[in-house]
Amino acid sequence: MSSSRWPLALFTLLIGLAIGAGAVWFVTAQDDDDTATDADEVTTTLVAAEQRDLQSFDDWAGSLQPGPTSSVSASARGTLTQTVGEGVTIAAGDVVAEIDGTPVVALYGSVPQFRALSVDTEAGADITQLEQNLVALGFDPDGAVTVDDTFDAATADLVQAWEEALGFASPDGVVDAGQIAFIPGPSEVTSPTAVGSQVNAGQQILGTVTLSESGFVVVPAADDGSPAATSLTVGDVVEDDDAPDGAIIIEALDDGAAPAVGRPVYRWEADLGSIQLAVDVDEASSFELGRPLEVELPDGQVVDATVNNLSDVARSIQNGNQTTTVIDVTIQPTNTIDSIFTSGPVTVRVETERIDGAVLVPASALVALSDGGHAVEVDGRGLVGVELGAFDEGWVEIADGTIDAGESVVVPT
Repeated sequence: MSSSRWPLALFTLLIGLAIGAGAVWFVTAQDDDDTATDADEVTTTLVAAEQRDLQSFDDWAGSLQPGPTSSVSASARGTLTQTVGEGVTIAAGDVVAEIDGTPVVALYGSVPQFRALSVDTEAGADITQLEQNLVALGFDPDGAVTVDDTFDAATADLVQAWEEALGFASPDGVVDAGQIAFIPGPSEVTSPTAVGSQVNAGQQILGTVTLSESGFVVVPAADDGSPAATSLTVGDVVEDDDAPDGAIIIEALDDGAAPAVGRPVYRWEADLGSIQLAVDVDEASSFELGRPLEVELPDGQVVDATVNNLSDVARSIQNGNQTTTVIDVTIQPTNTIDSIFTSGPVTVRVETERIDGAVLVPASALVALSDGGHAVEVDGRGLVGVELGAFDEGWVEIADGTIDAGESVVVPT
């Protein structure tokens, strides 16, 4: 943890150093002459007093995590004949592997493919996921499919169109076991299994990190059962029981078909990246749930975030001969992180003090008076006694309101 940006306790020391370096003027008060003894030898310029907000932070070292680990598993026994490489981001519609030459395609969903899907299959959530994805990918432009949990003849035609696009030699409208890998959302491959490996049903073929969760906003039903209008646009926050907090509309799915109840019209994503840090139990009060924070990412970008979770289990960490008891804190960025980095060290900034609308002048404008205190020479007003406040990167707050923002003060050059 580093010190605050402008700790008040250090101000006197800073001014003392400035005096030693000749940055602060020194005026000797005289009964018969109010002129500074050395002022004639100083070259000066005018600088306008500024008004801005000041913040003081405590800094904490944390780490950016791209998301939870996950995996793609084989649903059938065979030889792995193709797979995507490490570091590749996979999304719905991507062929992520081949087993015995048969493509395994990523689609979005939380229910894994645990069976073959055809007109003979009993209704289920896996069928709903299949229909939502293939409709969203544009394989039902005429709106023939009713998106529900039933695999009917229209669903078979939908699957056949998809298989034809994949280049199947004999598209049959049946989803074989192992043909789909349902993933929570866009994911980065971390550990692919070597091509040529023999795999069994349930065996991992790709280790992944889920970068964001994804799903669909569907056409709702009005009170009379007809399709209700939706008014969302790209960038809107999703307020839907099926979407997690922070989900954002990122794509409008306009395939030209007439709206129908259950038909996907938008796709959302919810960023799963988070910041993790270990906090001494004695300082945990600085991280109450919901507290707003700032986080500096590895590329220097500063983003807003909030405390998302506090572990209720303390643990010990060893640093040399010293043992510290800590709790783990999870911090969630307020918006999706737009950075080239998905992991790495970050700095978490916790605001400890704030001054709104502070008026500041350059510290070098201060005049140290022989009888104590400080003054600033204001253009047109002469020397004005001032009360000093916070110090901020070469500027000092005028805490008593004796100088207004925009007034010009005399500064030695």
